[in-house]
Amino acid sequence: MDCQTARQFIDMSPTGASCWRSAEGAGVQEHVAACPQCQAVADDATEWHSRLHTVMTAVLVPNGVRERLLAELSKPAPQSATSIVTGRTATRHTFQWVLTGLSLSVALLAGLGYWISLPSQMQLVEISESAVKNLRGRPGTELSTFDRSFTAELMDAKWRGVCDPRPVGWDLDERAGHDVAAFRVNIPSLRFRGWLVMIPLSRIADTPSSVVPAATSYSQAAWHDEKYVYVCVAEQGSIESLVAQWNGEAA
Repeated sequence: MDCQTARQFIDMSPTGASCWRSAEGAGVQEHVAACPQCQAVADDATEWHSRLHTVMTAVLVPNGVRERLLAELSKPAPQSATSIVTGRTATRHTFQWVLTGLSLSVALLAGLGYWISLPSQMQLVEISESAVKNLRGRPGTELSTFDRSFTAELMDAKWRGVCDPRPVGWDLDERAGHDVAAFRVNIPSLRFRGWLVMIPLSRIADTPSSVVPAATSYSQAAWHDEKYVYVCVAEQGSIESLVAQWNGEAA
């Protein structure tokens, strides 16, 4: 079982569905138990389904609808006694179906709105290309200060020691808030300058396999931890030298 197959299953199958008890579901559960990245994706999916369930079950009928329908039911009609009893019974059933339909419609609209509001996942290459476009040859003063749309905190003390603590940020999906945070990197001992880009793990569809910096091109390296995916973009110096020294000892 690989990450892509597991995530496709997670996206298509709500937690607790019968398909999780199938052979494929058991394989996904085994994979998730051993893969922190897919566990994070599964946790996000579980939270989303839980919120959607709450929205779908906590919908009220719009104000005034119940009263208007009851008022219509109370109006007399020129019918025989038998017809009146039968008509009122049928009308009550109709009333119940109308309320149910209204509640379901509002719930579906609320659920659809919540689903549309969720941020989409992106490919790692999109982040890399966006980083080059937004960062290459541009001083930090020309970029927007990161808006703290997520907690962009460098946990690795080595990176904190060589990064400007004031990240910049930009939007990728035309939704409110920055999707990416980027820290200016300066490592004099390697004559290296560039940027360290970070994005929440849940936003990346194809998480890099390495948990330490690994070269993905002559000018970039990518890796991940339990919360974020990182892309280091070189402007000056060798990305290979940075990777070799960084994974051996502090720069």
